Parts: sequence; structure tokens; C-alpha cells
Amino acid sequence: MVKTFLTTMNFYFSKIFSCGIFTLALILAACGAQNDSQKSMPAAANSKGKMGKKPSLEISVEGYIAKAHESKNQFNAMATLAPNENVVLVSAAAGRLVNLYAKDGAKVQKGSLLAKIDDAELKAQLKQAQSNENLAKQKYERTKNLYEKEGATKADLESAEAQLKSAQASIELIDAQIKKTEVRAPFSGILGFVQVSVGAWLTSGTSIATLSDVKKLKAKFSLPQAYASLLKVGDVVQLNDEERHIQKAGKVKALDVSLSESSRTRQVLVEVENAKEELLAGSYTKISFEIQTQKTKSIPVPAEALTLDKDGAYVFTTSNGKAKKRYVQTGLRTPISVNVLSGLDEGDTVITSGLISVREGSAIKIKEFRHNTDYEL
Repeated sequence: MVKTFLTTMNFYFSKIFSCGIFTLALILAACGAQNDSQKSMPAAANSKGKMGKKPSLEISVEGYIAKAHESKNQFNAMATLAPNENVVLVSAAAGRLVNLYAKDGAKVQKGSLLAKIDDAELKAQLKQAQSNENLAKQKYERTKNLYEKEGATKADLESAEAQLKSAQASIELIDAQIKKTEVRAPFSGILGFVQVSVGAWLTSGTSIATLSDVKKLKAKFSLPQAYASLLKVGDVVQLNDEERHIQKAGKVKALDVSLSESSRTRQVLVEVENAKEELLAGSYTKISFEIQTQKTKSIPVPAEALTLDKDGAYVFTTSNGKAKKRYVQTGLRTPISVNVLSGLDEGDTVITSGLISVREGSAIKIKEFRHNTDYEL
């Protein structure tokens, strides 16, 4: 009996011990989960804080280092040389090209026949018109003789005369159509590349070649309003082809009667002799002439860097990776540059591209710098 009692007590103690261990394990697990949750909350909060703040995007632009210089008593502008005369030779009539006398790059004289379109049908019509003219002329002569002898009325004579003039007009019309089948040089010059071949069917307006007179060249440039009256017809300016080191004197041939409303500049046309064909049409040239002004210190910047609003002209500069709006006072303007008299400091980095996206405080990354020598005035 004592043995049975001890066995029973041992069974209950083992059960109690097992339940205690299980309960303790549950308590420890709950504490651990709570600690892990508390540790993870700051991390999640930090992560949320970082995600809530979006990084600003950098704008990739080109920059120009401002460099002060003393303005010279000389105006410079860039211009493109153009032929004195230039025309695209086209067919005035439709038809098959039967003869082609134009050659690539050939020099031709005024009036030279360059191309001929088939005119066989027109020539047949001309013969018929000439025959009608002969008949009308004979009828007119007979009617005139009869009228003088009072054998015909004045109305008969006028009718015969009208028929004769109509026949003559038909001949003139066909002659004009035959001339349209010929393409002739309107002036002496040099041909470009010929664009057609014998046997081709040409429509009215088909381009055959380009003819240019390059014995003289002309160039147009713009004068700012401040200097619009400095030049007059006949004045001499200097033209400089800097790539091939050719300098020539040119004369002002014409000036526009008014200023452009958009740029406040005056167009000037210059003519230069080119008998030896040293200068090439289509190439850039630098035009310069002396002006009487006091020397002032200024900073030339690319024209595309300047913007206007209701408060005046301004540029964007960049410092420490941020864009800054700077209002400036401007002076002499050319097609490629503007003289800044105040508002900029030497060494400032002026933004010259991507301005449509740039705002005050924008993050800026300079991808390329331009050189000051490109914008000297």
C-alpha cells in the first residue's frame, strides 16, 4: 500500500514539473517576440522616414566660365558668304530631254544652251501656223486692193486684217513655247552638280542644276541698335576667313531701312570681290570695322545664356551645385554673344544649356565647359 502511494505521488510531481517547464517556455517566447518587435519599430520608422523624402534630381547642363575683358573699339560679327547671283535652273516645259550640254562644275557664259527638250510637235504646229499666216496675208492683200478700187467694204478689210494678226499671234505663241523647251544660262557662272540625264521625262519645274556667280560674294550681318547708324553705303569693312587665313576688304552695298522688332538690329549687306575665287561661298567669315567708343570692361557671354522677363535680362549661374538667378545689365549684342556690363563676376559659371528646366535652387551638374575665346567680341 505504501508502494502504491509513492508511485501515485511520483506521477503527479512529474506532471506538475512538465507543466511548469511548458509555461516558462511560453513566457520566455512572448518576451522575446516583444523585444524583437520593439527593436524593429525604429528601423521601420527610419526606413519610412528615408522613403518619405525624395532626393532631388540633378540637371545636366553646359557651363561657361565668365571672363572679363576690355572692349575694343572694333565691332565684330559672324556672317555667311553667299554667291552674288544664285539660281536653280529648271525646266519650264514638260517633255523628254533630248540634249544635255550642262556638265558638273562647268563654267558657262550668259545665254549658253544647257538643256533641250523635245520640240518636234511644237515645230509641226509652227509650220501649220506659218501656213495660216501666209493665207491670211494673201487674203488681206486682195481685200485691200479691192477696197482701194471700191470692190470691198471697210468691214471686209478689217476682218481680213484681224485674221492676219490672229495668225501672226499664233506663230508668236508657238515660238514662245519652243523657247521654253530650252534651258539657257541667265548669267555667267559655275554650274553645280547636274541632276538629270538625257532621255529623262521632265515635268515643268524639274531641277536640272544650280548656277552660281562667285566672282563677287555677299554677306549679311546684324548691327545692334546702338550702332545702327555707324555704317553707310560704300563704307569699307574687313572680312576674315580665319580657318584659311584669308583677309579681304568688302564694301557696304545696302542697309535695311528699319530695325528688326524682335532683335532690335539692322541688317547690313556687304559685297566683296572674289575674281580669283579665293573665298568659298557658304563659308563663315568674320566681319569687323572700327567704332568710336570709350573702352569699358565687360564680360561677354553666349547669347543663348541670356533670358528676358518683366524685370529685365538675367542669366543662371551655378555655385555649390545649385542654380542661381542673376539679373544683368547688357551692352553690345552680336548674333553669338552679349556683353554683360554688370551683374556678373569674373569666374562665375554661367549655365548655357537646358535653361527650360532650370529654376532658382535647381540641382546642377556641369557636363561640359565652353571656352571664352569662342565669344570674344
